[in-house]
Amino acid sequence: MRVRVLGQFEVARGEERITPSQPKLRQLFALLALNANNVVRAEQLIEELWGPEPPSKATGTLQTYMSHLRRLLPADDATVSLLHTRHVGYALTLPEQDVDAGRFAGLVARGRSELDSGHVESASEVFRTALAVWRGSALSDVDAGPVLEHHIRSLEETRVGVIDQRMEVELMLGHHHEVINDLSTLVRDYPAHEGLHVKLMMALHLLGRRSEALHVFQRIRSTLIDDLGLEPGQQLQQVHRGLLVGNPQIDALTPTSALRSGSWLEPPAQLPPDLPVFVGRTVELAAAEGQLQQPSRSAPAVVSVVGPPGSGKTAFCTHLAHRVRARFPHGQLHADLAEQTPVEALTGFLRAIRGTGAQLPDSIEERSHLLRGWTAERRVLVLIDNAVSTVELAPLLPSGGGCAVIVSCRTRLPLRGTSLAVDLHPPAEDEALELLGSVIGWRRLRAELPQARRLIRLFEASPMALVAAANRLAIRPHWTIAVLLDRLRHRRDWLDELVNARVDLLNSIELSCRSLAPAHRDAFFRLAGAASEPLTTRGASAVLGCDQRTAEAILESLVEHQLAAVDRGPEAFPGQFHYRFSPLVRVAASSLSQFAAASAPPAEANDFWIRRAPSA
Repeated sequence: MRVRVLGQFEVARGEERITPSQPKLRQLFALLALNANNVVRAEQLIEELWGPEPPSKATGTLQTYMSHLRRLLPADDATVSLLHTRHVGYALTLPEQDVDAGRFAGLVARGRSELDSGHVESASEVFRTALAVWRGSALSDVDAGPVLEHHIRSLEETRVGVIDQRMEVELMLGHHHEVINDLSTLVRDYPAHEGLHVKLMMALHLLGRRSEALHVFQRIRSTLIDDLGLEPGQQLQQVHRGLLVGNPQIDALTPTSALRSGSWLEPPAQLPPDLPVFVGRTVELAAAEGQLQQPSRSAPAVVSVVGPPGSGKTAFCTHLAHRVRARFPHGQLHADLAEQTPVEALTGFLRAIRGTGAQLPDSIEERSHLLRGWTAERRVLVLIDNAVSTVELAPLLPSGGGCAVIVSCRTRLPLRGTSLAVDLHPPAEDEALELLGSVIGWRRLRAELPQARRLIRLFEASPMALVAAANRLAIRPHWTIAVLLDRLRHRRDWLDELVNARVDLLNSIELSCRSLAPAHRDAFFRLAGAASEPLTTRGASAVLGCDQRTAEAILESLVEHQLAAVDRGPEAFPGQFHYRFSPLVRVAASSLSQFAAASAPPAEANDFWIRRAPSA
């Protein structure tokens, strides 16, 4: 089967055209094809068809439409094209090459890989092939709803980004004669795209046509002021000033000179691997992606992600970074502040940028200035994991308005300039079931749905705990979920039963404990072991033997560090906040306090956390 969405919508089986003619079937098929091999939630499909206020019988009507789509698919067993019903939605299984959007994405990734390897001519050819896959505006003959509209915008933005990068590569190769006509057409098609105008000005400059390059600047400046009320960005103005004064240093700004210096050939690509399957967090991902895909601004976009231990912050941030990495062609940098000091992380950034043998200044301030200078005119993505303070983050932040930062935080940080703060709350039960099913298989999950729901409630839907449990079941296929539940009857057995090489519940909570003040850490162990919940400041002061004001400060510190939660249920004690600890946090706190006490004399107990931290 072949599906074409980059232009008019077409579906073909062999030589036979089977494109649905009914508008809503076209919407559904297109949305499923754009998300091939991933589950599209039923509520997304319903929103696409009927908007935010669907009719009361929308679910039944959707099932009818899906039955119609199934009849369009090949019926023989030899095909790999299948429409699957999942617990929370539907998935269309198609080889990536069967959807032109998939072919386009694959070619773009290959072109960028060629560029990263220094094969510039090959990269140019691959980018040209990728753009040739497009036959017009995406889904130009489909009456798209809100969900498809988002996908169409994303596709078009990616296309423009690849066009921009292809033009950059052509200029790197010195093909300014060949691309003048293309660039002239492109700036007419995208009159507010600053990057394309910069490249046209550079190409005209290289051909000795300075007056025409200045006219290009005046034209986009008028467009930006009239339509958006904005002055041109820093790079456009820099090129304009260079042209006005005949500055010879303008040649250093051209991609051709960048090729000669070698600085464009190996942009850093430090992102950790993405998950094979990422489940849920649809709303949070869409909001974060929207922030990171906005046009360049005066300062980097910053998305901070906070949540309790085991909520999936690292997985969320990594997946988000991979979704938007195409918008940051000048590199992606990554640091895990649980494993590195800020100095080590910054040094790693600069080594990736300048080469392992580059001489670096001694002070962190000077190294940070180097990073800010290098990122000022580039589009770079910085992913930082396990941040606990703004002080350690400050030297790692880029300066350019085309850059972006994604940071996972173990405590709420007052980051200046934060574009979006994402709170990762426990997922809904259907998302938690989908997470389990993605690891142990849908047939196995459906056979024990009641037990699966019990497992979710047991861990209060903690993603890390559920993944650990699912991994345990995956490597022991003779176990049922009921068997695992029986082995988890006693909380003291949880850590032993959920041990996994890739998922470490205890370590996740220990990392959060490290950033607590010693007195608050000791109080945390005592309060997490308290029998009664919810806790009030009065109850905490009785446990700790301190006044209520001190107890409140400790409890609020634990909430900030995501080790305690404010109970939002009905208040049993009017006028007071109520605090509680999740079962997983209680189990980990008990284990960590025992381990610390057994590992060091009481006078040295606080030093245990320093010794446990990674060496600088």
